[in-house]
Amino acid sequence: MGKTVWSCVRRDARDATTARREVREFLSQDADDGSDLDGAETIVGELVANVIRHAPGPIGVYCSWDENGAVLVVSDRGPGIPALRSVPDGHHECGRGLLIVLALARRLTVERSTPYGSRVVVQLPVNRRAA
Repeated sequence: MGKTVWSCVRRDARDATTARREVREFLSQDADDGSDLDGAETIVGELVANVIRHAPGPIGVYCSWDENGAVLVVSDRGPGIPALRSVPDGHHECGRGLLIVLALARRLTVERSTPYGSRVVVQLPVNRRAA
């Protein structure tokens, strides 16, 4: 199945709302009726807010379709976050947004980019409508 890609670059917190809305609009064009668009929008908001808080500067938000559904990639050029080694426990301020993402996403990977920055890849809870 071919890929359809949408992308944007965000620089401040006001744009998090725009990113959520634009990704949802992109997904809703091809999503099937059983898709969790609210969950996908929440994931976008949590990841973009996390980057804005911890790695201010340009943010790349990319959404595409693959054979498993919708894939979201959020990348930054900040100091980078360590690869996810354990699930946050929810008792600390740090990591609660990631717990939300883990609860809603089908799959999540966090990678450090070289020489700096992070790349988070999420399989969203959104299926593509059959052609």
